[in-house]
Amino acid sequence: MADTVSLTLKIDPALKEMMKSLALENQVSVSQEVSQRLRASIEAAPQPVVDSQNPEDDTVPPLTHAELKQLRALLKKTRKKK
Repeated sequence: MADTVSLTLKIDPALKEMMKSLALENQVSVSQEVSQRLRASIEAAPQPVVDSQNPEDDTVPPLTHAELKQLRALLKKTRKKK
């Protein structure tokens, strides 16, 4: 590992012992074992495809004239109460 940085995290003691055991089996440091497993899990996870050019899902139709009228009436009522 060429460039590395320190990362402090809290894990279950049993998980720590498991990582120590796996690192010993693989003849690497615990840090290398954790780093390799973390990288493998991230690379294995499918990345969601985000299409910001054609946001078709969750398209909300514009308010109708009647809905706008009701909204304005509600806003007027709340202003008068203040």
